[in-house]
Amino acid sequence: MTDRPATQLIIVDDDFDLRDSLEAFFSAPEFSVTSFSSGKALLESLPEHFDGVVVCDLKMPEMSGLEVLEALHNTSDAPPVILMTAFGDIPVAVKAMNLGAYDFIEKPFDPAVMKEKVLQAAQARRSQSTQPKLDKDLKLREYVDNFEKSLLEQALTECSGHVGKVCDLLKIPRRTLNEKLLKHGISRQRFLG
Repeated sequence: MTDRPATQLIIVDDDFDLRDSLEAFFSAPEFSVTSFSSGKALLESLPEHFDGVVVCDLKMPEMSGLEVLEALHNTSDAPPVILMTAFGDIPVAVKAMNLGAYDFIEKPFDPAVMKEKVLQAAQARRSQSTQPKLDKDLKLREYVDNFEKSLLEQALTECSGHVGKVCDLLKIPRRTLNEKLLKHGISRQRFLG
């Protein structure tokens, strides 16, 4: 058994039921969970040296998830942010990536998939803390790879695994799509509708 401290997790969503379910799901001793009903409340309460992961809804009143992401990104030690959305919008996902989001997950989602993403983000955060001079290009590549994989999976879901439609949606040639699917270990078979 390891003495690793609990992974700090902040959940931001205006939907009480989703917040409550995620809090319950992440109630295991390996997590320390705090939740907020708005981005504004998070930003007012965020400790100066938060060493965890933020999971934030994209569409919220007052302050959107993109605005929260941008505000966090402008801090000196920005935490990894995983955005949740009920609206599979690839241009918004690309904008989120450009603002520094760690990942993007479409609702409804399997809680086990969310847990995996949170643990990956926490590991990336710990690696960043132990190697403060981590090459920015490598960090950017990690963000891009995570987002690229999420976007491919989202496009495959929206297009029911139809390669031609995915290529049209993403505006990429079939060969490039096949290379990216192979790179990320994604089988389009699981998306065939």
